[in-house]
Amino acid sequence: MNPLASTKCAGRLLVTLAAVSSILFMAACGSSNSTTVNQQGFSNASLNGTYVFSSSGFDVNGAFLAVVGTVTANGSGGNNGITGGNIDVNGFDIAPSSTAVASGNYSVSNDGRGQMTLSTPDSTLASSITLDFVLTTTTGGSGTVSTHGLITEFDGNGSGSGSLDLQTTGALSGSYSFGLEGASLSGSNQIPLAMVGTFNSGANAVPGISTNGLADINSGGTAPGGTAGLTLAASVTAGSPGTATFTAFSGGTTIATYNFDVYMADVAHLKFIETDAGQTILAGDAFTQQTSLPEGVYAYGMEGIDSSGEPIAMGGFFSSDGSSVISAGLEDYNDAGTVSEVTGIGGSFTPFSGGRTELSLNSFYNGVSGVLSAPVFAAYPSSGGMELLEVDNPVSGVGITGGFTLPQGSTSGPAAQGYGLNISADNGGGFEEDDIAQFTVDSSNNYKGTVDINDEGSTGSAAFNGTLTPDSTVAGHGSAASSTGEINFNYYIAGPAAFILETDSNQLGVGVVEAQGTAAVDAKAHSYFAGARVKPSVRTFKKRTK
Repeated sequence: MNPLASTKCAGRLLVTLAAVSSILFMAACGSSNSTTVNQQGFSNASLNGTYVFSSSGFDVNGAFLAVVGTVTANGSGGNNGITGGNIDVNGFDIAPSSTAVASGNYSVSNDGRGQMTLSTPDSTLASSITLDFVLTTTTGGSGTVSTHGLITEFDGNGSGSGSLDLQTTGALSGSYSFGLEGASLSGSNQIPLAMVGTFNSGANAVPGISTNGLADINSGGTAPGGTAGLTLAASVTAGSPGTATFTAFSGGTTIATYNFDVYMADVAHLKFIETDAGQTILAGDAFTQQTSLPEGVYAYGMEGIDSSGEPIAMGGFFSSDGSSVISAGLEDYNDAGTVSEVTGIGGSFTPFSGGRTELSLNSFYNGVSGVLSAPVFAAYPSSGGMELLEVDNPVSGVGITGGFTLPQGSTSGPAAQGYGLNISADNGGGFEEDDIAQFTVDSSNNYKGTVDINDEGSTGSAAFNGTLTPDSTVAGHGSAASSTGEINFNYYIAGPAAFILETDSNQLGVGVVEAQGTAAVDAKAHSYFAGARVKPSVRTFKKRTK
């Protein structure tokens, strides 16, 4: 774990698996937003309207936990600042639940960091849930409303990461590509589970009779559709929440059926949370479909498990010729604390069919016993970026990875302005740590700010200071060296946002950095890319040295 002696509890309360509402937590772990380092002009008025939010991660026992919903803020903050909303929650320690937000409070600091506490009549949420966030975009002008932010759960129930988006509603139209992450149960063990795909919203399909989409699933390293994928029957309705049913099948044989509540951020962006009780939990995002991989450079972030069952995270770039060839690839990876770089990655992608392509990356490291391999990913482009999920039908001894890509766009280095950061990490023993930070960068590439930390239910804040070093040979690539012991990382610029890969030896994670301000950014396209992440199962990785 990161050394945070001043803000973390001295120990961890060990409890058996139980409902979140019955878990006891250690107190006096500190609170966030105690210090505002950078004055950026945000205030309580920045949060005004109805927002769709999501968070996926783990509870304090290491059981998968997902929360998706809406909150309505009145622009005033304080004890009555939250006036309504609805929350869906699903976890292996609790039953799936959907409940109205009875009331709540919130506050926003000048630097854009904030917190909200939501009260509900549902005891499965211990009657309330606290969310920590950093706002990144506004509609423009002084005192105007923020449209997007990065978010973490910030209470004793557990920890998770996601995004916050100002809601605009409308009718579903056309095709959507989606990425869902989660876990399934095998006895008492959690198995990483991920699903990516696409569906046409114009006609609801009947499983076994009609299809309106494609899907790929990877459960613990096994892809039942292989590189050919699966067909999908999808029924989706809009609302807050609406509903969806996905049935994936092959040759008339049903592989899996999942039911969801669906929250619309806008007509181009939907959030899903599974409502089934029992053996599986999935949550994630869908964006309007695209059907090409245009010529250009793409940044990516991935994570998953290696061939030994240990966590692995990757970040880098590749180039597309717009037709079939992948070239000029770079990969940084952190495999259970061992950090390295691979260059000269090439590959190819197949012709698009129904919004799906197969992306092969030669000489790519995916955690297979230190061997450079050629994994195959199902790839679904969308207005939010491209979902990736490894589907080379892995067997014992082969890892499972997935992630997200975005067009690089600008390669300009960090500018002297404010940024928001979110990272989701494994800090040993399968424990989740989720961090929200705000920082500014000066003309010498020094950064300073504040980070809010949730380490498996222990919350606190710390200074977030260090130096950024742009790569002199690879445009848009660079590293961040902390001077306060908080998160060393590499970054991969994709326009006004960047993927980040933590490079510490005792913790690994992936995340995103977004520029704050009024720039015309489709922030939801840079919404936290949890949709295709593949969480590691609960294991202890060795604290290796570089």
